[in-house]
Amino acid sequence: MSGTMTFSYDEGIDWSQARPGVRKVTATFTSDASVGTASGTTSKIVGRLVKVKTVPGSPAPSSGWTVTITDADSFDVTTNCDANLAANQSNTNTVETYLFVKNHAGTPLAMAVHPVVCEPLTVAVSSAGNSKQATIELYYEPLK
Repeated sequence: MSGTMTFSYDEGIDWSQARPGVRKVTATFTSDASVGTASGTTSKIVGRLVKVKTVPGSPAPSSGWTVTITDADSFDVTTNCDANLAANQSNTNTVETYLFVKNHAGTPLAMAVHPVVCEPLTVAVSSAGNSKQATIELYYEPLK
């Protein structure tokens, strides 16, 4: 069994009705009462994933809770990035993880290259503790 996860979408429209270069998908979850997991699938996202931000809620998840973001083939879209998203979550502080793609030697590329996605993404949480809450924000640049 898995907890609940809901999504909201910010298309990045500012006060002048202009669309800037970054959009945000917010996933809010409450983990399962017995196994401490939650998951859900976004609407289709077409763009480059730039950043993931996690914000502990109340009651806060357990220390070291994990987040994975996978595509329709169950591939973790952050696998080739320089930051380890899954093991980087705090139960007390907001954590921002910038996603930069690495080269074959495992070194982040000199220019900002981010993972490209073109499908719905599944956001999964584990080890959060029973009935815990947090928010996960995915920031992406839409492809034109």
